[in-house]
Amino acid sequence: MYVYLSKKDCLACDQQERYLWAMGLPYERVFAEEAPQLAGKYRLPAVLKDGRALVQGEFSEEDLAAALGRG
Repeated sequence: MYVYLSKKDCLACDQQERYLWAMGLPYERVFAEEAPQLAGKYRLPAVLKDGRALVQGEFSEEDLAAALGRG
């Protein structure tokens, strides 16, 4: 399971979340405002797997694919 760490009411975060949908990744969306222990560690938004950031900050679908070994 992946974690998508993002901000509430963030249009860019919502748009980047679509990349996860398009790739069919099983994930849980966690809002930084509700998880301050994670928010301080990563540039938002971020995709995490096993506590490690695969991508963070502004990323493209291609960036995510490459991080997953699909690109």
